[in-house]
Amino acid sequence: MTEISKFTSKFRLNGPAEPTSGKVSKRPRLVCNQCKKAKLRCDRGQPCSTCLKKGNGSSCSYQQQTSTTTGRNTLAEDKLQHLESLVTQLIQNQTSAVPGSYVAPNVLDNSSDKLHGGHTPEEASSEAPDSYAGSTHWSAILEDIHELKAALAESPTTLDDDFTPPPESRLLNEELIFGDSTCYSLDQIISQYLPPKIEVDRCLSKYFQGETYIVPFVHTYQFQRQYQDFWADMDKTSPLWLSMLFSICHMASLIGRNTGSPYSPRIESSNGNGGFHTAAGQCLVLGKYHRPQKFSVQALALYAHCRNLQTLDPSREMGLILSMVVRMSYEMGYHRDPGSVGRFTTFEGEMRRRLWASLKQMDLMTSFQLGLPSNINLEHCDTRSPRHLLDSDFDEDTAILPASRSENEPTKFLWFVVKERQIISFSNVCQDALSFEEKSESQIAQLDSEIRAMYTSIPSVLQTRPLSESIADQSFLIMTRIYIDFIHLKSLCILHRKYMARGNHFSTLTCVEAGSNLVTQFIEMNKEFSPGGQLYDNRWMLTNFTVNDFLLGNMVLCLAVHTCWRAGMQNSPINPDTQKNVLELLKKSHAVCLEISPVSKDARRVSHIIRFTLNRASTEFSTATATPSSQQLSTPSVLTPGTNIAGGHSELAGSTFSMLPPWQSCMPGDDAMFGFFDQINFTTDEFENMDWMALELLGT
Repeated sequence: MTEISKFTSKFRLNGPAEPTSGKVSKRPRLVCNQCKKAKLRCDRGQPCSTCLKKGNGSSCSYQQQTSTTTGRNTLAEDKLQHLESLVTQLIQNQTSAVPGSYVAPNVLDNSSDKLHGGHTPEEASSEAPDSYAGSTHWSAILEDIHELKAALAESPTTLDDDFTPPPESRLLNEELIFGDSTCYSLDQIISQYLPPKIEVDRCLSKYFQGETYIVPFVHTYQFQRQYQDFWADMDKTSPLWLSMLFSICHMASLIGRNTGSPYSPRIESSNGNGGFHTAAGQCLVLGKYHRPQKFSVQALALYAHCRNLQTLDPSREMGLILSMVVRMSYEMGYHRDPGSVGRFTTFEGEMRRRLWASLKQMDLMTSFQLGLPSNINLEHCDTRSPRHLLDSDFDEDTAILPASRSENEPTKFLWFVVKERQIISFSNVCQDALSFEEKSESQIAQLDSEIRAMYTSIPSVLQTRPLSESIADQSFLIMTRIYIDFIHLKSLCILHRKYMARGNHFSTLTCVEAGSNLVTQFIEMNKEFSPGGQLYDNRWMLTNFTVNDFLLGNMVLCLAVHTCWRAGMQNSPINPDTQKNVLELLKKSHAVCLEISPVSKDARRVSHIIRFTLNRASTEFSTATATPSSQQLSTPSVLTPGTNIAGGHSELAGSTFSMLPPWQSCMPGDDAMFGFFDQINFTTDEFENMDWMALELLGT
């Protein structure tokens, strides 16, 4: 074992080591004046225990020691020696602990997590205004040693007075991969990319009057005041705030597209070369976005959001950018509720909650698309959900936050609040899908119950209904209903997909019902995107999140059909009529996938899979018996504990594909899992020697 003595030594706060001399200095007595006068033992506390017992805690004082020429502070040194003993105890505890376990020393208090105060705008360019350090950081120990802090505060000099950063650390400020800020100037970006004020005014008006693309962490009235200050004096503008302005203009240009289908290339309606998005990126580099500072998280999150809106396929670039955004948010303490840490105004606290809620949703949905774990662990967060309030309900001068609006009021912020509640159960489902540990029947039943219970808590105004019953509703309300319902449906699909692959009847029925509802709603929505349709003027609301859910639903249905074929008509959990309805639905989906294919590689790949499934269906039904199955498609409201989830199999089916995108993880491309490529069943030349893993090449 490493000798403890290597970790302990007494060191001086200031100045070089004193040269040894023959004269021995007398050690000053660290006894309070009261104990010294009464000739009592003093424990050197502030106040000491003796004075506290006598009720003289307020009069307990010590004789101030004069500093020597070397700047020694004997009182602080003594406290540091005590700190060394605590660290020694921590090392001994960790050494004696079982490898891989964590031993929490009693001297540490997790309540010491603290969000330090902010800095002025001038200081924000060089250091983080809201630097957060959790209990694992060394500085958290100092937070608990109040006597040491007091002693250091009385010292005439500080540890950082004479500190000069070495040349190597200065190079980190200009890390190559973060971009060279010297390549751009604020005047150059403004003169090259910023339109006349009247055009920018129109962009902002179009954005704030919109609904779906509105990001909750940009407050309408605060941003308008900042916008007025920008035109009053551009030289004082933060490059990061200017990046936010360009990103908002970029989103407004997408909203302003008046021609083309929702599947046409997504470019800005003005400055067709993508000038707004380019300018936003240059402002990020100029403002050194990688440093935690004011506007850094908001600007980078907006930039990632704009990047995601440019494609109907999952954006890996957005996933990478969001990883940086999440990390910086942790550093700035956004995962801690403003009511428990830091000193924030009522307005600042609520806007921080909005930002963290937005990051949780964006990160989880993007990670789900990419088939990767989320960057945010909900167990490490205590930030409360934002209230159901409009921007007009509170502002920077608000002293007390108003109560939430009624959830029967269909505001443009309601769906965001409801989606925030769905994140918990959806996150649990994603963790189960990506986990290599098999859950028990009771755990799966609990997840299924949580999903269904969450759906019943959705306000009636946001519960899905046929488009024929929504003729008087705004298109924004119709789309948000679809967004909310898709989270519920894909949660069921992802939870039960791998158990359906084992042949479990309940999971098969659940997947067929959820997948059919998801695909049907998308097809109906797609019809209304056509000229003259109910949603034609808002076809820009279609995002890659919704398209990805549609592809997932189709793959679940394809898997359900092939699973039933493998089980045989007599043992199939769904009857022939239901299979026929599913195949008819897949035919319609195939046409929609072909429509999306020019701008979506994933849609093109799924169209091939659906086509092969339909071709095989014609062969299967030509040889199948006409005897219908007695099993009906009826999904229980909850999963009972007695349901056989395991289906008699011990190996987790589908785990090989668990790290692929959700729709692709259902792709029947593994003989061992699904037997989809059983060459014995292939009776047409189209299926001979078919390599389903080569579908990646078909999509390129």
